[in-house]
Amino acid sequence: MNHLSENEFEDIIRQSIPEPEHLSECDRCRKLLAEKKAVANRMRSAFSSIKANKKLVDNITNQISSKEISSRFHQVGILKKIAFKKIVWPAAAAVFLTAAILGIYVVGPSPAMAARAELVKIHRHNLSDAHEFYNESDPEKLAGYFKDKLGFAPSMPALGKGMALRGCCVRHFQGQIVGSYVVDTPQGVMSVVVVTDKPESLGISGKFKYGGRAFYKSSFAKCDMVSTRLDNYSYCAVGEISYEYLTDLLARLMPEKLP
Repeated sequence: MNHLSENEFEDIIRQSIPEPEHLSECDRCRKLLAEKKAVANRMRSAFSSIKANKKLVDNITNQISSKEISSRFHQVGILKKIAFKKIVWPAAAAVFLTAAILGIYVVGPSPAMAARAELVKIHRHNLSDAHEFYNESDPEKLAGYFKDKLGFAPSMPALGKGMALRGCCVRHFQGQIVGSYVVDTPQGVMSVVVVTDKPESLGISGKFKYGGRAFYKSSFAKCDMVSTRLDNYSYCAVGEISYEYLTDLLARLMPEKLP
């Protein structure tokens, strides 16, 4: 059994990804997550209770306003007053250290990380029964569904090579409505999410060439993802499948457009 990585624990605590099913099966990871959440809560509590002592503030103010300190600051650019060193730097170091440690848990994910988390979330929702999903394997019917919901029909995959369409859905992604369809493959299940954002802005920035076309790759929460641009849209293939296979599949999904 593959246990959760430190990055995955961090993403769960930040709530940038939902808790995976692995936690319901693995007592070890469940206990570790509980311990890490407890530490994060203690750090939040400790940081929120930090208040500047009035005497400390007065001492710092007096030292900074001192003519001698000001003179030395202008002369050599360094505050050498011993009292300043004893009071300001330890206090500042404590605050910065606490903030640095706490930042792991309270600073929100970057826009690129949040975008990849949403792509993985769409993929996982596609595999669940917790939302509306149009079960259909006929590409023409799927295209009609997208046309009705989105106003356009994304390129559909060519069947064969062991692939089979499972269905599609419409989801919200970063404030916009996007389409996603699911493909069963010999190596697992993948979702293709069609968005207007460019791969680099999604954090899928590992650029490489395949068949003369530019592709981009990245990963998040055990899912690999590969993306390519087509007709002003990014087609993002997401799944627990290798980059090589996702790339090959994505190239075959749109044979009339891709080499």
